[in-house]
Parts: sequence; structure tokens; C-alpha cells
Amino acid sequence: MGDASRSLNVLKKILNSQEKETPAKASSEKLIEKFFEPAPKITKNLKAPGRPKVEDHLKARNFTLCLAPKYLSFLDRLEVKDKKVQGRGRKIRFIIDRFLEMGQRQEAQLKVIRESLINVEQVLKGFSGQVKKGQKLELSPKEKLEVRKAVNQVHILVKVMAFSSKDLHRLLSRNEWAVMAFCLDWTRNQMDAK
Repeated sequence: MGDASRSLNVLKKILNSQEKETPAKASSEKLIEKFFEPAPKITKNLKAPGRPKVEDHLKARNFTLCLAPKYLSFLDRLEVKDKKVQGRGRKIRFIIDRFLEMGQRQEAQLKVIRESLINVEQVLKGFSGQVKKGQKLELSPKEKLEVRKAVNQVHILVKVMAFSSKDLHRLLSRNEWAVMAFCLDWTRNQMDAK
């Protein structure tokens, strides 16, 4: 009887498993139907042909520019290494971009010159206590050397950055130009003394 009871248990298990498979079959049928359905179309954000869309306030605008013939011939002769810069309009944009870059560079250079002028002014203020009204300041050789170092630093910066005195007069404030004029006079007097 042991075999008969065992086979009965096996039969019951098989029947129970078949009853459980019927809902699974229903879900598997749904999966099969889903598999054979046409796939939904996947839409990607493909770029439209042509230039990308830009907001209205960022769009480039056309304008009329009247130029003398010498400027037109300059634009025509101008050669830029960038292959995108070919026409007159692109060359004008290139010149404007370079102008903006140079302006930023000039501001940084003027900042350095201003700092060196402040150093000269501080050296000179250190000697202001020695001066009495109506008397000329007499500096010792050591003090002259100190002033010469500060003034030479300003002159080296001006030469390296290729500023003319006319440009500096226009770009510097009145107080800064006064210190710069002192530096120019100092070196001129030192040259004359030699």
C-alpha cells in the first residue's frame, strides 16, 4: 500500500498544480497577445533640419551699415585663419569680438599699473613727513634708490604693456595721472643727471 498511497499523493499534487496553472495560462496568454501586438511608436526629439530655434530676443537682426571705401577694402583684404569667417558681416563680428577681448585685457593691465602707482604713492607719502613748508625735499641715496625701484617698476610695466603716455593720460584718473607724471619726470631727470 505504500506505493499506492504515494502514487495517490503524486496524482493529487499534479491535479493541484494543473489547477494553479490555469490562471497562469491566462496570464501567459495575455503576455503572448501583448508580445504579438504592434509595438508603440517611440518618438525621439529629433532635431529639425536647419538652424536650431532661438527665442525672438536672441535672434540675430539685420541692419544697414554705411562704410567708406577704405573700410570695405580693409574688410575685403582682411584674412582670418578661421574658415567660418569669410564674408564682410562675419569679419565685422570677428573685429567686434576682438575689440571686446582687448577691452577686458586692457582693464586687467590698467589694474596692474594702478597697483604699481599706489606703491609709488605710498613710498612718496613715507617721505612727506620730512618736508617742511617752502623747502625742497633732500633725499639720501638710500631713499632715492627706494623711489627709483618703485618708479622703475611702473616704467617696466608701461613698456611691457605698450601704453603710450597719451593713452595713459586718457585712461587714468586725475590722481593716478599725477603719480604717473611724477614717474615720467623722475626718469627724465635721472636721464638728464647722467
